[in-house]
Amino acid sequence: MRLTRVVGKSRTAPMEPGELAAVRDAYRSCAVDVGTGDAHFAYHLASQRPDWLVIGIDALDEPMGDTAHRAARKPARGGRANLLLLHASVEELPAPLECIADEVDVLLPWGKLLEGIVRARPDVLSGIAALARAGARVQVTLNGEIWFDSTPARYEDLPVPTPDYVADTIAPGFARAGVTLEPARYLSAEEAKALPTTWARRLGHGRQHPRFLYLGGVRRDP
Repeated sequence: MRLTRVVGKSRTAPMEPGELAAVRDAYRSCAVDVGTGDAHFAYHLASQRPDWLVIGIDALDEPMGDTAHRAARKPARGGRANLLLLHASVEELPAPLECIADEVDVLLPWGKLLEGIVRARPDVLSGIAALARAGARVQVTLNGEIWFDSTPARYEDLPVPTPDYVADTIAPGFARAGVTLEPARYLSAEEAKALPTTWARRLGHGRQHPRFLYLGGVRRDP
């Protein structure tokens, strides 16, 4: 799959593999936000870690447009030169993205990404794992609220992810993809409400303790 960079509102541009490699080499470390959506979390990471390259990827390019436009500004006006937003999906991961990350984050996934993780689909888990270098941290936070509050019709038959379900189904799937997960746990109320994403703010509004399930692990040698 070809690399496509989101450069602004409804604006994309092709990116050559050599160009990506040059950008990556300019930073000591790299984090990838999978299913970045509006890229607010990726922007937050880029702001907190100016010596890291932060890459946000999503199968839809339009939601990233506003953040891409903001990141392209001068630093004094909110620009983030270390933020790169790409139109890509983990099911068909562009080869230049393989083994690029020292940290992979999947924060409150939705749609096919959520279904792929919960059902431990090999194409999704392998795509997430493929982003990570050996020893990289892989972190997934699932939104458990959808199983308890007006479950969308598309998720009615989707298993409820609990720590036991993760141990029985998701962890073995990740292990086959090369990621060793630690025991899953629910985030505390403080942790859940502190997540710097648009979804976390919406989901946490009015709830004392949103049900967010955290899965963390390490990529073994590819």
